[in-house]
Amino acid sequence: MAFVAGLLTSPHCVGMCGPIGCAILPMGKPQGSQQWALGSYHAARVVAYSTLGLLAGWVGSQVLDVFTLKAFRVFPWVMVALLIVLALRLDRYIPKPKAWHRFYARMTLKVRKMPQPLVGAGLGLLTPFIPCGPLYLIFTLCLFSGSALVGAEIGFGFALGTIPLLWAGQSGYFWLKTKLPANALRWTQCAIALAAAALISWRMLSSSNGLDGMICH
Repeated sequence: MAFVAGLLTSPHCVGMCGPIGCAILPMGKPQGSQQWALGSYHAARVVAYSTLGLLAGWVGSQVLDVFTLKAFRVFPWVMVALLIVLALRLDRYIPKPKAWHRFYARMTLKVRKMPQPLVGAGLGLLTPFIPCGPLYLIFTLCLFSGSALVGAEIGFGFALGTIPLLWAGQSGYFWLKTKLPANALRWTQCAIALAAAALISWRMLSSSNGLDGMICH
């Protein structure tokens, strides 16, 4: 489901991170060099998302223990809420801390002064600090996972889901968007997100305990 969430938000990533990724491409270099730069960028993103997911999962496990909540009961409903938010594009209204944005801007300037082979990896490691609603939601999901390992898996899956469309966009294939009917991609995203949310809800409601068992007695 984290991978699906990554796929659903990847068009947003193309607009947000696409220009950053294109900026790291070594102009005038062979195609292999450009793909190597993109590869290091995305590999670093996967590492960064997985690491922060691990930390969020560990912190969340401590909080859930304090409130005696069962993560395996709470987590699916948080996932349902995330998918509905993505389907309705409500993530646009999540506040973006200006201090966070300034920190990211300063660090980006420093990374761009590094040797070219390291720029891609450096910017990839910084992507979790981009003011981004879907990212905030994913790391919130990691908090409710109840496990550092599961949190890392969520960060890993989400990062992988964002790669295909973002890599294609950075490689110069923006023409794909012009081939699609207006709003076709948007409605497809919405349908997939709502279908996934409905599936999770059905599975939870049809389980032996239903909504019960969220609180340890």
